[in-house]
Parts: sequence; structure tokens; C-alpha cells
Amino acid sequence: MMYLAEDPLAMSSTAGSSRILLCQDDAVVALHFQAVLETSGYVVVGPVCTGTEALVEADHHPPDLALVDIGLRGAIDGISVAAELASRAVPVIFLTGDYQRACLDGREFAADILIKPVSDGVILEAVASVLQPGRQC
Repeated sequence: MMYLAEDPLAMSSTAGSSRILLCQDDAVVALHFQAVLETSGYVVVGPVCTGTEALVEADHHPPDLALVDIGLRGAIDGISVAAELASRAVPVIFLTGDYQRACLDGREFAADILIKPVSDGVILEAVASVLQPGRQC
């Protein structure tokens, strides 16, 4: 008898399976964040390393939240991705080493801004806080 694994991206979003779009251009960092999030019970969409890929994934697998590096590769940067996601009511947490740019250019789109390097616990606390039911961004 053959069993098919359920596609986690096809599951509906619930408190236990919130979808997080992970946009990070450093593959090692992205894989680490993905492992941390998945171990904590989140469904990770991506990771993706360009703004274009981020928007395609958001179209195919609408996220409940996005973790976005503002310095994504390609013509569309993380701030532009955040602006588009904000228009879809998707909260964004910026993960960046450039706090000044995130605050000046992207603050209006961010539910939170985390400065890299950032600990796993801080990421998980920020994600849980933003996904908390009834939270106003």
C-alpha cells in the first residue's frame, strides 16, 4: 500500500500551521531559519532569494506572514516585496543588517524589524507576536 505525504503548502492556515514566506538571499542563513521555523511547527514557503521569486510564491501559496531580508537579489528588493505584501494584508518582519534603511524606507510596511545577527529565540518570539490573534499591525 502506498501512502502519499500531505503537501504542507496545501494545508489551510491554522494556528498550528501558519505559513511563513521566507525571503533570504544567503542560502546558509535561509536554511537555518527554515529549520528553526519548521521545528517550531510553522510551514515555510520558500526559502526564496529574489523579490520576484517571493512574489510568485506569495501568489501560489499565500502566506500568513513573511520574513524578508531587505537586500534580496534582483530588480525587486525586500522593501518592494514588503510593500506588495502589505497591499495583500500580509504582515512582514524585516531581517536585516541595515536597520537605518529598513526604518527610513520600509518602516511603514514592517510589523517588526530584526537586526542580524539575530537569535533563533528572538525570531520565534517575533513571529509568534505578529501571528497572535487580534494583533493590530
